[in-house]
Amino acid sequence: MCRLRYNVAATLDGYIASADHSTSWIIEDPTIDFNALFAEFSTFIMGRRTYETMLSFGDANLLKGLPAGAVKVISSTKSWPGVEVIKNGPGLVERVRQLKGGEGARGKDIWFMGGAKLAGLLIQAGLLDVVEVAIMPVVIGDGVKMVELFPGQTQVQLHLENVEKKESGIIMTRYTVGSRRPV
Repeated sequence: MCRLRYNVAATLDGYIASADHSTSWIIEDPTIDFNALFAEFSTFIMGRRTYETMLSFGDANLLKGLPAGAVKVISSTKSWPGVEVIKNGPGLVERVRQLKGGEGARGKDIWFMGGAKLAGLLIQAGLLDVVEVAIMPVVIGDGVKMVELFPGQTQVQLHLENVEKKESGIIMTRYTVGSRRPV
């Protein structure tokens, strides 16, 4: 079975987007090889807003050129050509479980890109295996959280696997998802 990896850029105070959903605070680091990183994945799962943000990058959108069916967007309101839309609601967790079980993996990992509520749901369902955060050296004070747990969900223990400091000030971290316990 492949791994579901939440790979995301976040501010030091834990946000993946500003309150207006912008990501202009993300620092460009030429030493990060996005093509090599993308090659580790066969499937890319994300929420609607994350996907729309990627589309807004135009020619710099790293999702361009991926094989048909590689991108899965969780949405209840929209659809796009060449993109599988996974309905947000009943069946979402089971569909992600199917993708992890081999249908979407094709021998590689699956990249989950966001958002916060979906991350919380996938963690609680026991589907998220790895959390990889590129911590930007910036504090924005408000915005879209990296993970949002719902009332009654359990605390999740993460185990540090790797840390790398970049000259740009970005800290690359990788955690495996561990045990869960009531909050």
